[in-house]
Amino acid sequence: MHKFLCTDSQLVWDYSLLSLALIYKHGIKTYSNPIETRELIREENNGKVGVYCWVNNVNGKYYIGSGDPLYLRLSDYYQAWYFLARPNLYIVRAFCKYGMINFSLIILEYTSSENLISCEQKWIDLLKPEYNINPTAGSSKGYKHLEENLEKMRSAALGRKHTEEIRREMSESRRGINNSFFGKTHTDETKSIISAERRNRLVPPVPGILVEILDIETDITTTFNSIRSAADSIGSDIKTILRREKSQLAKGINTPYRKRYIINIKRSD
Repeated sequence: MHKFLCTDSQLVWDYSLLSLALIYKHGIKTYSNPIETRELIREENNGKVGVYCWVNNVNGKYYIGSGDPLYLRLSDYYQAWYFLARPNLYIVRAFCKYGMINFSLIILEYTSSENLISCEQKWIDLLKPEYNINPTAGSSKGYKHLEENLEKMRSAALGRKHTEEIRREMSESRRGINNSFFGKTHTDETKSIISAERRNRLVPPVPGILVEILDIETDITTTFNSIRSAADSIGSDIKTILRREKSQLAKGINTPYRKRYIINIKRSD
């Protein structure tokens, strides 16, 4: 039970109650049943950048996070592979224990890519969420690994495999309409043209665009200064990365590339 004290005719509320009151008062949007309102959440937040909060309606605890784009981040919580790949996260354990049905989703603020981390930190400092083990917003954002360290991580990851259960869940999350190539097929002529273009590509890297890649197997996020360098690091190419971005923005789902990499392209407004 929450308690309050009377001091000089003012009510001094228990801090957790005050925090919850602030969340519900200042939140831009509230979704009390995120399971049934998933499509509405996608429609209202797809393509936006912002800070969100998951509130446990059973014990009053909450978690604050951010997304750029916002719904691509929120969509992770609807993917079985995410829970299998992140069993040690406090918020993941809470979802597994109580179920999403006992959580409310609140959008605290919309912002720009440049201001996202400072906005998230502002809310963490104000509300002190119990599910956030690390009190620093976006602690892995902006960190760049040296090439020698990247090579060490690649070597360390060689031979490392997901369990059959995780692989199965990842595969199922990318089937049907969630697959960017759903209902499509290339002709032999198109395949030849694509192959020739790749061999003779002269297009320079797109400047000024940061790309974050989370390696699910190593749980390491690396930031690259261009789409080209990001694509090269995982043995892909610019066109493939851009096609995936367009398709996944439209669907509001960020699925793992090659069942291993979560790719987020950071575009300036």
